[in-house]
Amino acid sequence: MGEAVGGGGTFSTRSAARILAVSPDRIRYWVKRQLVNPTGSQGRKYRFAFNDLLVMRLAKDLLRTRRHLEPLQRCLRRMRDLVDPERPVTALKLVNDDGRIVVSDNGVLIEAETGQLLFDFRPERPAGKIEESFGPARVRERFEEARRIAEEDPLKALTIYSDLVGREPGNFEAHMRLATLLEREGDLQGALRHLLGAATIVPASAEVHLRLGLLYRKREESQHALRSFLRALDCDPTSVEAHRNAAELYEAAGRKREAQKHLNAIHRLIKGE
Repeated sequence: MGEAVGGGGTFSTRSAARILAVSPDRIRYWVKRQLVNPTGSQGRKYRFAFNDLLVMRLAKDLLRTRRHLEPLQRCLRRMRDLVDPERPVTALKLVNDDGRIVVSDNGVLIEAETGQLLFDFRPERPAGKIEESFGPARVRERFEEARRIAEEDPLKALTIYSDLVGREPGNFEAHMRLATLLEREGDLQGALRHLLGAATIVPASAEVHLRLGLLYRKREESQHALRSFLRALDCDPTSVEAHRNAAELYEAAGRKREAQKHLNAIHRLIKGE
C-alpha cells in the first residue's frame, strides 16, 4: 500500500478503489464525468482527499449502473441550493428511495432532484433509545462497530472514527484507532496528525511515542523518529522495540557509543526475562 502515500494525507486511485471495493476504471470514469474532482493528478494518476472518498462511496451506494450518473450529478448540484452551500455533501444523509434520491437534513426530508419536501411516515423512535444521546454506551457501540467492519469496509470505519473524534476531541482511543486505520490505508500525514493528538492527550503513553517514532521512520524523518523513541523510553525504559530502533538510528548516524548503549540495554532486558 505504499503507492497510496501522498502529501497532505491523500489516497491514490488504487488505494481508493480498494477501500471502496470498486475498479480503478470506475473511479477514472467518475473523474472523467466530473462527479468527483481529484485534489491532484499526474496524467491518469489521481490523488483523492477523504471527502472525495465519501462522495464516491455515495455514488457507489446510489448508482447501480453508469447510465444513472447524470441524475446524481444534478441532485448533488441542487442540494447545494437546498441547504447551506458551505456544508459538505458528506455531512448530509442521502438514501435511494425506490429510485429517487432523498436528502435527510435535521429531520427534514427533501427529494433532491425536484426540491420537493416529503412527509416522513416512519414511526418515531421510542423515547429512551440509546441513539438519542451520544453518551459512553453509544461511543462504545460505535467503536465496536468500527472495529468489526475495519477490514471489510475501511471507509465506513474511517467515517465512524472521524465522527467520534469530532464529537470527543479528547478521546485518546479514537485518535489511536483512527491513526492505525489511516496509516494502513496509506494516509501517513493523517495518521501522524492523530498520533500527535493522542500524545497531547496522554503525554506519558509509551505506546503513542513508539508509534510516532515508527511512523516518522516510515516517513524518513530520522531526527523526529529518534526523539520519539527516546521519549517512549522515558515513559517505559523496558521497551525493547524503542531501544532497538534508537540503536539503529544512532548507528546510521555514526554515533556508535549511543547505539551500543541501547544494544546493551536490550541485552540486559532479554537476559532478565
